[in-house]
Amino acid sequence: MKKMKKLLSILAIVSVVFAQDEAAVAGWSWKGELNTDITFGDVTSFTAPYTGVSLSGENWQLSSHLSNDNVEVEEAYYLIDANVTSLTVGKQRVPYGLATAWHRPSANSFVSEPSVQTYAEGIGASTDVVGVGLEVFYGNDEVWSLRGSYGLLDHTVGFSTNNNEGLLLDCSGGLNHSLGSVTSYFEYDLSEETSGNFWYRAVVAPVFTEGVSALVGYSSVGDETDILYGVGYQYKNANLRSELSADGDMQLRISYSF
Repeated sequence: MKKMKKLLSILAIVSVVFAQDEAAVAGWSWKGELNTDITFGDVTSFTAPYTGVSLSGENWQLSSHLSNDNVEVEEAYYLIDANVTSLTVGKQRVPYGLATAWHRPSANSFVSEPSVQTYAEGIGASTDVVGVGLEVFYGNDEVWSLRGSYGLLDHTVGFSTNNNEGLLLDCSGGLNHSLGSVTSYFEYDLSEETSGNFWYRAVVAPVFTEGVSALVGYSSVGDETDILYGVGYQYKNANLRSELSADGDMQLRISYSF
């Protein structure tokens, strides 16, 4: 049975790939990504490959990936856009902290994931007026979250809260120069039980390195701190990223987007 489910899942993804031309005619588009991670330490280990496919059309989105021989739906929503306010119905990202989907290789310049995105079924609303943004979500079992944000100097600062009395401060943005660019991400936990926990990451991409970037990061969770650094390389749709932690283990991620 597991083999049959896995075969059907693979066939579903392959059928999407071969349906690209028909998809363009029908008014919807698709994109996919593949990756595998290798850890070099006392032993060499491989993680289960990530295989994801995202379909989108006019005001709708469907994102999924293979997990445990099954297709797991991450997002499946319909977007109603009315001037400056949008209403999203269905399974969607819960607005709490940065919106980066770290588990997707195409959205993460690193190998590890500094924070976890939550997806849930419900109703979300968002608005953006003169640089001030507001995102609200309400779902099953009285789950709710709220994030306010403000854009300034090519950066966005956000503050989030939720039904679990969580409080989170975040900041992200980039600096561009003729010599290259620096993109940074930061989250600081203000919740009562985990106050003081934070993490920071930055991607430094000089122009003269032609696709090679330096990766740096620092995190503090409780009494534990972690420093990481690495190197990333991108050539067209292929990415190669390495990450070295303080304990000496090196992680390597190979990914391809199509």
